[in-house]
Amino acid sequence: MIIVRYGEIALKGGKRREFERKLRDNILATLKRKGIEGKARIVRGRILVDAPDEAAEIIAKVPGVVSVSPARVMEYGEVPEYLKEALKGLNPKSFKVETQRLDKTFLKTSMEVNREVGAFIVENFGWKVDLENPELTVGVEIINGRAHVFFEKIRGVGGLPVGTQGKVVVLLSGGIDSPVAAFLMLKRGAEVIALHFDQGTNARSVVERVVDILSDYSPEPIELIVENHFEVLKPYASALAKAKLREWTCVVCKVAMLRRAAEIARERGALGIVTGDSLGQVASQTLANLYFETMSVDFPVHRPLLGMDKEEIVAIARRIGTYEAFLEYPYCDCPFRPERVVTGGKLEEFESVRRELEKEGIL
Repeated sequence: MIIVRYGEIALKGGKRREFERKLRDNILATLKRKGIEGKARIVRGRILVDAPDEAAEIIAKVPGVVSVSPARVMEYGEVPEYLKEALKGLNPKSFKVETQRLDKTFLKTSMEVNREVGAFIVENFGWKVDLENPELTVGVEIINGRAHVFFEKIRGVGGLPVGTQGKVVVLLSGGIDSPVAAFLMLKRGAEVIALHFDQGTNARSVVERVVDILSDYSPEPIELIVENHFEVLKPYASALAKAKLREWTCVVCKVAMLRRAAEIARERGALGIVTGDSLGQVASQTLANLYFETMSVDFPVHRPLLGMDKEEIVAIARRIGTYEAFLEYPYCDCPFRPERVVTGGKLEEFESVRRELEKEGIL
């Protein structure tokens, strides 16, 4: 049996049962995609999954899961005999027993179980007890009167089950930032549609790989929509060149992508657009330019990385597996990029840019 623990879901009050059922369904859907048929039930603040031990690593990637433990289920009286065999061949420097009694009708307290099981291990194996920093932890959870015994807790991603917070369109490149933004939205319970603006290099294969990696955190494969970067941007770039305002190209490029994303979001019933913007990281991500970009799109734009620095973003990318894909991402030299770009333009200047684009019937 695999024990699945969740944290934030338990605080949802009247929505708790709905969130628990969604998490259970997401776990089973994720396992099925990996070719594993399992059964799951919600019991006393846990989801118990009847599946092989190798399913634990897959379940740990399901948003909403805090931790996972492959366990063996038995009557409490059978624990000593089980441990005698399960611990054979191990020789840790120290150990402790950690019990949670989720079933309060069970007659023994958690401390009593800790003492009894700990004493048995000391007597039979002679290991030293260390409650602060043990090399081995023997876990026991009492659920519905039975002991669930385990030796590891695999960390989950936490958050909320995907599908409980609506749908978003994510502007996805093969770089470091936008995949992390997509992951964070999945972690907060949003379904993700990936939108990539292809520049005609082999970047698309990298993006497809990133989508595959991100799909491990989604109960269903993430949909990838690919648009031609040059077709989307060309009319904007031509209008700026004609008006001798080429320095605004990077800002207006972002506007063009956001406006196209808004069209797709409306078509797909999404409730927002997500970008990998981190404040001040590149020219189009200064506070002034983010303001200009946002005011040009009549649709909510979410930026989950806005207050993060690069090291924080890279750490998450490494943890979720998208950083390695980024290392294969080809450099794309955009032909529309001007020699000088606006980083701190003024509102009245941007308004003049908008008027020029409106004259061309673009904005």
